[in-house]
Amino acid sequence: MNRIVLLIAMLMTVGQPAFAQKPEKPEAPQLEFVCELRVKIDKAYVVGETPHGLRRIIPIVGGTFAGPKLKGNILNGGADWQIVRKDGVAELEAHYQMKTDDGVIIYIKNTGLRVATPEVAARIGRGEPVSSSEYYFRAAPKFEAPAGKYEWMNNAIFICTAERNPDSVIINVWKVL
Repeated sequence: MNRIVLLIAMLMTVGQPAFAQKPEKPEAPQLEFVCELRVKIDKAYVVGETPHGLRRIIPIVGGTFAGPKLKGNILNGGADWQIVRKDGVAELEAHYQMKTDDGVIIYIKNTGLRVATPEVAARIGRGEPVSSSEYYFRAAPKFEAPAGKYEWMNNAIFICTAERNPDSVIINVWKVL
């Protein structure tokens, strides 16, 4: 009988993952500030309602960026392709480029969400200044840099917070360590 109880106890522990025995919470990744981008935008092109939601395109016409390891200008010619879903959430996908003070061009693809109440979204849409504490605006930029001084940007995950102003977006970028 004792052998059967022992066998059952052994079988019950087989197949249980080793991590199930550790109730500790894993440590969260650290963040390192990379830069602040001040992206100038132009008036939106509104395509209208599509099968995916309200489509609009916001031209990116310039700006600046600065941080501990890089500094320069946002180049004219990018855009933010947005879908505003039926629930009012804006899905953002911006493609643009920045040029460092030492002449290196870095491509950026930034995808994210802006979540706001209908009232706050309407105020933003009218070009009114709205505090960033009134809405959620987060994204994950991906950088493409040529070999050299900035190639470290190709091999990391980044996150950012953003603040929409009437004629610009302020984006603060962190590298996930």
